[in-house]
Amino acid sequence: MSKVVLLVEDDEDNRDLVAFVIARSRMDVELVLAENGQEALDKCFAKPPDLILMDMQMPVMDGWNAVPILKADNRTKNIPIIAFTAQAKPEDKARAREMGCIDYYTKPMDPEELLALVQKYLK
Repeated sequence: MSKVVLLVEDDEDNRDLVAFVIARSRMDVELVLAENGQEALDKCFAKPPDLILMDMQMPVMDGWNAVPILKADNRTKNIPIIAFTAQAKPEDKARAREMGCIDYYTKPMDPEELLALVQKYLK
């Protein structure tokens, strides 16, 4: 049975690139897409994924607001969340970890690194 990864990303090019990298990897992964934190919450509460890649800077609701809601809800609190962002400041990394993100991945994306990270947390 394939694992479900939710990619929460407002940038279409980044969504397309992640989808391409995962499809090409031949990992047994179903990639579900959301364009903002509110859409991510709706999808997570309807069908919790196995892993979330969460952009932290988005319109409508950003990852900084969505992650605490996911971590406070019994249905989603144990889903691993990787902060997926262009922000590389040490204080942002620390803040993301304090909120409950298990890892912090800084864009631009390196396909090999991203796949290794996804595989690490889907095991």
